[in-house]
Amino acid sequence: MVVAGVVLALITTIGVRQQRLFLDLADGVALAGQIREAATILPIDLRGVSVASSDIREARDTSIELRATIASAVVCDTVTNGLVLAPTIAGAESYASYLTAIDVGDTVWVFTPSDSLDDWRPIGVGSVGTSPPRQCAPSGPRLADSARALSRVSIGLTSRPPSLAAAIGMPVRVTRPLRYSLYRASDGAWYVGEKDWSTSMARFNTIQPVSGPFLSAALGGLTFMYLDSTGVELPTPVSDPRAVAVIRLLFRSQTEHVARVLGSTATTGKKLDTSVVTVLLHNRR
Repeated sequence: MVVAGVVLALITTIGVRQQRLFLDLADGVALAGQIREAATILPIDLRGVSVASSDIREARDTSIELRATIASAVVCDTVTNGLVLAPTIAGAESYASYLTAIDVGDTVWVFTPSDSLDDWRPIGVGSVGTSPPRQCAPSGPRLADSARALSRVSIGLTSRPPSLAAAIGMPVRVTRPLRYSLYRASDGAWYVGEKDWSTSMARFNTIQPVSGPFLSAALGGLTFMYLDSTGVELPTPVSDPRAVAVIRLLFRSQTEHVARVLGSTATTGKKLDTSVVTVLLHNRR
């Protein structure tokens, strides 16, 4: 009985240790995953901004507000004071891509080349409708058979560009304000969240979580650092966002449970993890 008791105690000890090890490993995987999500999503929007066009509206240490591209397309044709965009299809023959529906109040940027300077000209979206299926104008893109059978988005502009016909065949992008920030949710945890602009209510929608939880703002759960073209860090909030050439993102989080087997150097006993992502901005001229 004594021997059996000793053996049983050893088996129990090994089993408990294995359970703690698996819990530590699961916590570590979850921690790496939530940091990887945020480190993947945010740079997608940041790389597409044009600082020369003031796409960065506000730059702070725990938040950034920018114009995010929600659609891009090639102009298929024109209507009275408006543009008809190419339809979207699957595959390499598509001339359009839409992340979300274009709405009144968005901004359409028309690429306008010239002998001296290529420029993106912003025009407000005054109305959104549909145009019947047909081939594009002669100077527009040549649509595949599957695309010609589709209706396409028609955008009414709030102002008429200098030459509306010249926009046919030109690329356009549609933007809408978007804000990323670190916020405290109703469960008391801190998350990286985003909120997009509501054109109908003229304010930002309710913030939605992107990834988390992270450490609090005071502990540096999410930190934005902004550098100019010489590598000098700009003080926040950045007074002139057009000077930003590099955005560095720092994410910090910890495991849900105390590390029992793998150990931790943190005072809380939980395992900490940090990720730094550097985004080089394009379209700076």
